[in-house]
Amino acid sequence: MVVTLYGIVQWYLLTTSSDLRTEQSDKWQHSFQRYLGFTPDTSFSFGILPGVCREAMGRKDWIYTNPKLFRSEKLYSWSDFHHKRLCKEGRSITSYYGSAPWLWDLDPAAGETGGSLFFLPRDDCGTIRDADINIVQDAIDSAPEPITFLLPWRLCDQWKSWEQLEIPGHADFVQMSDRSTRQLILTKLLQQHEYVYLPWVGTDLYYAEFLDKKVVIYDSIKNYRKRTLEEQDAVGTKSWITRNLVWGYDFLNDIQKEFLHHTEKWYDMSMDDRKFLTSKMLGLDALKSPRELHEDLVRVGYLHKEKFSSIEKYEATYEWLREKCVDFTPSDEIQQLYAKL
Repeated sequence: MVVTLYGIVQWYLLTTSSDLRTEQSDKWQHSFQRYLGFTPDTSFSFGILPGVCREAMGRKDWIYTNPKLFRSEKLYSWSDFHHKRLCKEGRSITSYYGSAPWLWDLDPAAGETGGSLFFLPRDDCGTIRDADINIVQDAIDSAPEPITFLLPWRLCDQWKSWEQLEIPGHADFVQMSDRSTRQLILTKLLQQHEYVYLPWVGTDLYYAEFLDKKVVIYDSIKNYRKRTLEEQDAVGTKSWITRNLVWGYDFLNDIQKEFLHHTEKWYDMSMDDRKFLTSKMLGLDALKSPRELHEDLVRVGYLHKEKFSSIEKYEATYEWLREKCVDFTPSDEIQQLYAKL
């Protein structure tokens, strides 16, 4: 039995109570609250970078250097290249370099049950994918079962060709519409599945590599282009942010294309090179225990009166993360390529 994906996506979008507007997510604040033992209503005076930002690789960053984005001049950065770029051209922005908050929500005791976690191709607020479905359908048909598909939670993420895809009728569907649990769900799914299918090189690639998953990058960045102003209007995303929050192939410069094409061939690289990039992109060299992180954020003025509470679960997670941070000897080629970012 097969079903079309479009109807399922529409049902999820209509029946979830989440706000579907294209605004910056506070998902990382919940990870901070848990790791530092803060109460769920704790707010923060600093912004947190949303991930490994392709749009800021190897080119001037017009988005995250603007304090209007998070209404703050303080940013928590967790990709080495982006932190250095912000320090160099961040105007009034101050950047603190730490590890990816996603790491803190991992469960050291979680087991792998097999199957595939499938990240569907999607559009974005400033980027849209071409209509051809053959590459995507072939990937779905070849993915080891059981398959879990991730569904979008924003209107602008809906890809126009979903209605043409056929998927196994017994597949699972997950929509991470609740910001407070989004990262908990994502870590659970990534730890649970053996294979991770990705349409492009992005943050989730480095998550999967850190967990030693079998990664399949089934699509090409060449299939994505910049939205026209009319297409931005159609999904309500035309703004100063979306003029720059773009990673369509027609918008990328030569450095971005070189890096993305190189890393699309993930297993053509040595394990040392893959671990090098993963460490750089997830800030593994800046990993701190909950107490160390709290004390350092207080020292630099990112935190003030927030009361730290040590939680045994997260202390254990930190020790487990330390053990997973392996040594590596990267090639000159990958170091030179990374330095261009």
